Parts: sequence; structure tokens; C-alpha cells
Amino acid sequence: MSLNRRQFLAASLSLATLPLASPAWSAAKRLGAGTRAPVILSAGWDGDEAWCAGTLAQPGAALPARGHVLIPDPQRYGEAIVVARRPGYFLARIDWRRGKLLQRYELEDERNLVGHAVFSHDGKQLITAETDERTGAGRLAIRDARSFRRLEERPSHGVGPHEILWLDRNTLAVANGGILTLPETGRYKRNIERMDPSLVLIDGRDGGLLQEYRLPDSKLSIRHLAVTRDGTLGVALQNEGSNHSPMLAILREGEFRYADSSPELCQGMRGYAASLAAQDNHFLMPCPTGNLLTEWDSEGRPTAQLALPRVFGAAALNGEWLASGEGGELWRLAPGLALQHTEQYPHHWDNHLTVVS
Repeated sequence: MSLNRRQFLAASLSLATLPLASPAWSAAKRLGAGTRAPVILSAGWDGDEAWCAGTLAQPGAALPARGHVLIPDPQRYGEAIVVARRPGYFLARIDWRRGKLLQRYELEDERNLVGHAVFSHDGKQLITAETDERTGAGRLAIRDARSFRRLEERPSHGVGPHEILWLDRNTLAVANGGILTLPETGRYKRNIERMDPSLVLIDGRDGGLLQEYRLPDSKLSIRHLAVTRDGTLGVALQNEGSNHSPMLAILREGEFRYADSSPELCQGMRGYAASLAAQDNHFLMPCPTGNLLTEWDSEGRPTAQLALPRVFGAAALNGEWLASGEGGELWRLAPGLALQHTEQYPHHWDNHLTVVS
């Protein structure tokens, strides 16, 4: 780990925010005192690339570098963990109600974070997806949820792990993207011709490999995960080859396959899915390079598309879809992608939306 990186991570960034009326606050007022309305969280940045995280109306927690996803702490309402974007070197705890950075942890030498983590079921541990910079192997580090100290680690059973997701109390799904990045080259992808992406199911009790799945095209990086009510696991992809491939795959009844995608839809998605959300038996998947929001059913059939500029985040709330844009937009949509309402904020939103309900 270089001195420059330590100096960079140690630097605090000032952040100026423009206060707006909060939709969550307005909803809480309607619901009555003492009722917690849903709150929407995201990482992002202002026009000067001052990285931040928090609620849409108050993303005032300054970050040392770009964050990727926010994970609400199940034991401490009002607090969330921010995981650094790949390859990243910090974990942060924020108080999203006050817009404050509470804690920052610099990762151990020769490790980097890849943007995602999950809490253990009791909320006492945080499981982070990481890369061992000495070997390039994917790792799952089990950390104390308060101190972030590493307690144990297990293999991700692949290279370049990204999102991890509990399927049940004992099974973790891991999206091994197959892409190797190392600190001396930043986000440069070192192994495009030797990529080996995989979707794996891991025993959450001992880290053992339960199942391993691959797609025919090894240049489709497996990135983001969501599961529908009927148990279908959706997998959002990133194409390191051509821009004319499906960007969604599904694991359904033991079969891992591409979603149904016409050549025109493949071309419209432009080789990149930024995130994935599920609601009932449908998926929502933004494709920002194609300026396209897509909806699918759990059998992998496309059900709707909507042109939206640089759409990145996706979430579900009370029967609605939510999508966020790099230009500060939050779109509220009915199933079928009928646009209901657009809100505009003075910050640029990153890949993920998180709903605290």
C-alpha cells in the first residue's frame, strides 16, 4: 500500500449541500408522529466530485473516496455502512438522519473492497466482498460490525467478487465478476482475455461451495443480484466484449440462462447494467450507457422499457419502482414503467438505491 493512498484516505473532504424538502419527511408528517416513513439512501457526489452519502435530501456525510452501496445497520436505526467502490479501501459508518460521518476504517494492506457487503442474520458481523491483491483471489471477509476488524475470511470461489446476497439463512449467492484489478493500475482490467465470471452458492455457515454456474460468454461479467418472490435469482451483467449481448441472466429451478432479449433490446442496453431490483415476480434493471430502464418478469421475459438519461439506481417501494439518475433525478414508476413522478436533487447519484422501511 503506497503512502499516497494512505494520505488520500486520511484526507477529509468538505461537502456543501443544498437542503430540500424531504419526501420521506413529508410522508412521515402524513403518517403521524412516531411513525417511521420509508427513507431512500444513496451514495453520490456534488459537482466538484466531493463524494457523499445519505438520504436523497441530505447526502451530507462526506466520504474519503467514491462509495458504491449503502447497507442499513439492522441493529441501529439511522445508521448505515458505506462500502467503497471497486477497487476501494474504506468502510464508513454514517448517521443518515444527521448527515454525519461517524466512523471510517481503512482496509488492511494487500486487500481491496469491491463495493458490496451484507450483514449476518444477527447483525453482529459484516461480510465484505474483497480481492487479495497478492494473488487476485476473491475473498469474503467476516468483520465485526462495530469495529470492522476482520475476524475470519473465506474464499469467494472466484475472481473479482461483486454483489453478495442471502438466499436463505444458510445460503449466500456471490457474483464473481471474473475481472482482476490491482492497485498499481487502478480500475484497469488486467485479464479480459482470461476472464472467468461465475455465479456461486456458498454455505454461509462454513464457506463451502454448494453450486457453481457459468454462462457461455466468458466476457459477460456477473455483477448484481436480486431475488423475486417466487425464488428466481436475477443476475445483472456487464459486457467486456461486444455491446450486443443480453444484460440479464436468471437462475430459475436450477437452470442458469440468459433472459429473453431480442437483438434490438440487446443493442439498446449497450453492454452495461448498473444495478438490479426485484418486486413481486419482476425485476428492474437500469442500463445507463443505453439511457434505458428495463423491466422483466421472473421467467426472463422483457415486459417494459423506458428511455431515461443515465439511469443507474433501482429499488422497489410500496408497489412502486424507484430509479435514480446520474443527473440527480429520482423517478417513481408504476409496474410496467408508467412514469408517475420525477424529483430533482442537486447531487449526482451513484449505482445503487437503498430503501430503509
